[in-house]
Amino acid sequence: MKPDLGKKFEELFKLDWKRCFPDTFIFRLKDDLAGFKNASQNPCDFMCFPGNYLFLVETKEHHGASIPFTAIPQYERLLKYKDLPNVYPGVIIWFSEKDLVMWVSINDMEKMVLNGEKSIGIRMLKNKLYNIIVLPSVKKRVYLEVDYTPLIPKED
Repeated sequence: MKPDLGKKFEELFKLDWKRCFPDTFIFRLKDDLAGFKNASQNPCDFMCFPGNYLFLVETKEHHGASIPFTAIPQYERLLKYKDLPNVYPGVIIWFSEKDLVMWVSINDMEKMVLNGEKSIGIRMLKNKLYNIIVLPSVKKRVYLEVDYTPLIPKED
Protein backbone atom coordinates (compact mmCIF):
# COMPACT_ATOMS: atom_id res chain seq x y z
CA MET A 1 0.00 0.00 0.00
CA LYS A 2 1.34 3.41 -1.02
CA PRO A 3 1.93 5.86 1.85
CA ASP A 4 -0.20 8.99 1.87
CA LEU A 5 2.42 11.54 0.88
CA GLY A 6 -0.04 14.44 1.26
CA LYS A 7 -0.84 13.67 4.90
CA LYS A 8 2.83 13.27 5.75
CA PHE A 9 3.58 16.55 3.91
CA GLU A 10 1.01 18.29 6.16
CA GLU A 11 2.75 16.93 9.27
CA LEU A 12 6.15 18.03 8.01
CA PHE A 13 4.80 21.43 6.97
CA LYS A 14 3.79 22.06 10.58
CA LEU A 15 7.19 20.97 11.91
CA ASP A 16 9.12 23.00 9.33
CA TRP A 17 6.95 26.07 9.94
CA LYS A 18 7.67 25.87 13.68
CA ARG A 19 11.39 25.42 12.97
CA CYS A 20 11.39 28.51 10.71
CA PHE A 21 9.25 30.59 13.08
CA PRO A 22 9.87 29.35 16.65
CA ASP A 23 7.43 31.77 18.29
CA THR A 24 4.65 31.17 15.80
CA PHE A 25 1.00 30.34 16.15
CA ILE A 26 -0.02 27.52 13.82
CA PHE A 27 -3.39 25.81 13.83
CA ARG A 28 -4.54 22.85 11.74
CA LEU A 29 -8.21 23.28 10.90
CA LYS A 30 -10.12 20.12 11.68
CA ASP A 31 -11.28 18.28 8.59
CA ASP A 32 -14.34 16.39 9.81
CA LEU A 33 -15.03 14.92 6.40
CA ALA A 34 -11.61 13.51 5.59
CA GLY A 35 -11.84 10.98 2.81
CA PHE A 36 -14.79 12.65 1.08
CA LYS A 37 -13.38 14.58 -1.85
CA ASN A 38 -14.38 18.25 -1.88
CA ALA A 39 -16.66 17.73 1.14
CA SER A 40 -14.87 19.93 3.67
CA GLN A 41 -15.89 23.57 3.74
CA ASN A 42 -12.68 24.79 5.39
CA PRO A 43 -10.95 27.58 3.48
CA CYS A 44 -7.56 25.94 4.06
CA ASP A 45 -5.56 23.41 6.06
CA PHE A 46 -3.65 25.78 8.35
CA MET A 47 -3.84 29.21 9.90
CA CYS A 48 -0.31 30.45 10.61
CA PHE A 49 0.63 33.60 12.45
CA PRO A 50 4.39 34.15 12.62
CA GLY A 51 4.03 37.68 13.97
CA ASN A 52 2.40 40.58 11.99
CA TYR A 53 0.94 38.40 9.22
CA LEU A 54 -1.76 35.76 9.03
CA PHE A 55 -1.19 33.04 6.45
CA LEU A 56 -4.13 30.90 5.36
CA VAL A 57 -2.34 27.89 3.94
CA GLU A 58 -3.68 25.04 1.88
CA THR A 59 -1.07 22.29 1.41
CA LYS A 60 -1.04 20.07 -1.66
CA GLU A 61 1.18 17.21 -2.73
CA HIS A 62 1.11 16.41 -6.42
CA HIS A 63 2.92 14.09 -8.85
CA GLY A 64 3.96 15.55 -12.17
CA ALA A 65 4.83 19.09 -13.18
CA SER A 66 1.41 20.76 -12.84
CA ILE A 67 -1.66 20.51 -10.63
CA PRO A 68 -5.11 21.23 -12.08
CA PHE A 69 -7.27 23.86 -10.43
CA THR A 70 -9.92 21.17 -10.02
CA ALA A 71 -7.60 19.57 -7.44
CA ILE A 72 -7.73 22.78 -5.36
CA PRO A 73 -11.39 23.20 -4.32
CA GLN A 74 -10.29 25.65 -1.60
CA TYR A 75 -9.54 28.26 -4.29
CA GLU A 76 -13.01 29.84 -4.17
CA ARG A 77 -13.05 29.87 -0.37
CA LEU A 78 -9.60 31.46 -0.10
CA LEU A 79 -10.61 34.22 -2.52
CA LYS A 80 -12.82 35.69 0.22
CA TYR A 81 -9.71 36.68 2.20
CA LYS A 82 -7.53 38.13 -0.57
CA ASP A 83 -8.13 41.80 0.18
CA LEU A 84 -7.73 41.77 3.96
CA PRO A 85 -4.68 43.68 5.22
CA ASN A 86 -1.81 41.49 6.43
CA VAL A 87 -3.68 38.30 5.47
CA TYR A 88 -1.94 36.03 2.96
CA PRO A 89 -4.11 33.22 1.60
CA GLY A 90 -2.47 30.73 -0.72
CA VAL A 91 -1.34 27.22 -1.52
CA ILE A 92 1.92 25.48 -0.79
CA ILE A 93 2.43 22.81 -3.43
CA TRP A 94 4.95 20.01 -3.17
CA PHE A 95 5.66 18.60 -6.62
CA SER A 96 6.89 15.33 -5.15
CA GLU A 97 8.38 13.86 -8.34
CA LYS A 98 10.28 17.10 -8.99
CA ASP A 99 11.49 17.78 -5.41
CA LEU A 100 10.06 21.30 -5.60
CA VAL A 101 7.95 23.20 -3.08
CA MET A 102 6.37 26.51 -4.01
CA TRP A 103 3.97 29.11 -2.64
CA VAL A 104 1.23 30.43 -4.88
CA SER A 105 -0.77 33.29 -3.42
CA ILE A 106 -4.51 33.42 -3.99
CA ASN A 107 -3.97 36.68 -5.92
CA ASP A 108 -1.69 34.89 -8.37
CA MET A 109 -4.10 31.97 -8.63
CA GLU A 110 -6.86 34.42 -9.47
CA LYS A 111 -4.66 35.97 -12.19
CA MET A 112 -4.00 32.50 -13.58
CA VAL A 113 -7.71 31.70 -13.73
CA LEU A 114 -8.46 35.04 -15.39
CA ASN A 115 -5.68 34.35 -17.90
CA GLY A 116 -7.37 31.05 -18.83
CA GLU A 117 -4.92 28.73 -17.09
CA LYS A 118 -6.30 25.32 -16.14
CA SER A 119 -3.48 24.33 -13.80
CA ILE A 120 -0.53 25.57 -11.76
CA GLY A 121 2.71 24.27 -13.18
CA ILE A 122 6.44 24.46 -12.77
CA ARG A 123 6.50 26.03 -16.25
CA MET A 124 4.97 29.17 -14.71
CA LEU A 125 8.17 29.92 -12.81
CA LYS A 126 9.55 31.41 -16.04
CA ASN A 127 6.47 33.60 -16.47
CA LYS A 128 7.00 37.00 -14.87
CA LEU A 129 3.23 37.57 -14.67
CA TYR A 130 3.11 35.62 -11.42
CA ASN A 131 5.00 36.03 -8.15
CA ILE A 132 5.38 32.36 -7.33
CA ILE A 133 7.91 31.73 -4.56
CA VAL A 134 10.06 28.63 -4.81
CA LEU A 135 10.80 27.65 -1.23
CA PRO A 136 14.37 26.57 -0.44
CA SER A 137 14.35 22.87 0.36
CA VAL A 138 16.74 20.10 1.30
CA LYS A 139 15.92 16.52 0.31
CA LYS A 140 15.74 14.06 3.22
CA ARG A 141 15.18 10.64 1.60
CA VAL A 142 11.59 11.06 0.35
CA TYR A 143 10.51 14.31 1.93
CA LEU A 144 12.01 17.76 1.89
CA GLU A 145 12.96 20.03 4.76
CA VAL A 146 11.53 23.38 3.67
CA ASP A 147 12.47 26.93 4.60
CA TYR A 148 9.29 29.04 4.82
CA THR A 149 10.98 32.30 5.85
CA PRO A 150 10.89 33.72 2.26
CA LEU A 151 7.11 34.04 2.66
CA ILE A 152 7.43 36.96 5.08
CA PRO A 153 6.97 40.18 3.11
CA LYS A 154 9.98 42.46 2.96
CA GLU A 155 9.45 45.78 4.71
CA ASP A 156 9.43 48.74 2.31
